[in-house]
Amino acid sequence: MGRDIVDHFLGRGFAGKAMVVSIDKATALRTYDKVQKHWQARLSAKLARLANDALSEEEAELLHEEIAWMQSTDMAVVISSSQNEIAEMAERGLDITSHRRRMVEEDLDENFKNPANPLRIAFVCAMWTTGFDVPSCSTIYLDKPMRNHSLMQTISRANRVFPEKNNGVIVAYVDVFRDLQKALALYAVTGGIGKGAIDTGVLPIEEKAVLVDELRDAVDDAVSYCSNRGVLLGALTGLQGFEFVQAAGDAVEQLIVNDEEKAAFLDHAKLVDRLFKAILPDPSASEFGPMRGVLVHLSRTIADFSPRVDVSPVLRRVEQLLDDSVAAKAYVIHEDRAPYQIDLNDVDWQALEQT
Repeated sequence: MGRDIVDHFLGRGFAGKAMVVSIDKATALRTYDKVQKHWQARLSAKLARLANDALSEEEAELLHEEIAWMQSTDMAVVISSSQNEIAEMAERGLDITSHRRRMVEEDLDENFKNPANPLRIAFVCAMWTTGFDVPSCSTIYLDKPMRNHSLMQTISRANRVFPEKNNGVIVAYVDVFRDLQKALALYAVTGGIGKGAIDTGVLPIEEKAVLVDELRDAVDDAVSYCSNRGVLLGALTGLQGFEFVQAAGDAVEQLIVNDEEKAAFLDHAKLVDRLFKAILPDPSASEFGPMRGVLVHLSRTIADFSPRVDVSPVLRRVEQLLDDSVAAKAYVIHEDRAPYQIDLNDVDWQALEQT
């Protein structure tokens, strides 16, 4: 499980914060130790590659950035205190002393809420799973049987709107699917009827393959749009170095002939990028990587040409409105690791928070 969390966390599309929810305190401590072990092994492998492999300048720069990010990442165990916990954990071969010291001496709550703070993974049992809003939290690793209110409250931790966050992700290591059906029956709404209106036999989920198909269609639409304007994206994916820079510059010239054309292209590129990030770290993403890379490069180049206007006050107001009315989406991965998408927009979150 430790290696799985490390691989998944480092392969997500949005590098937001994550919570690992364990069944009890001892398991939270063990999971922390396992993740630390595999994290350091992964970091050591990257350092070795940087020292021994013949890398291009761009590859070396990207690897340096990833190593620096991994080295700066902080993790913490956040669990409630109890009498004789040091002796009880010691009997199980676990040391809680340093973790308890951090919980007492540091403001871990504020550190985790701050998107710029390097505290990026929290290992919890019950604390922070309800009434604790961290909009930048994008992933919940669920290793604890839950149901009804507790289940919905926990998965909603990944449901907050945050800039560049396309969706929340729930990775379930225990079978919560049936309990999720019951919980959605209590807290979902259909056609404005209210609680209990959803049919428990018709859960609002779809296979992740559907999302992959949407991405494929979005890529096809972008390719077709650019082709009609004399830009062959497929040819760009096969170029490197100066040849790519020159060809990309020519492509940009053809895509910004007027504001309407420019806006239409940026919409295509944004959709592809959003869907691509949403399916990560699914292996099928490799099929779309080169094309998505070209589209992102072109859109960023175009953005560099555009005048920059400070709209942060407006964005803050819009984000507040979105936070009040819009929910992100999340995934559940079953024991067989078959991913599903759950539309959390169908949940009556206001009623849930008041319960």
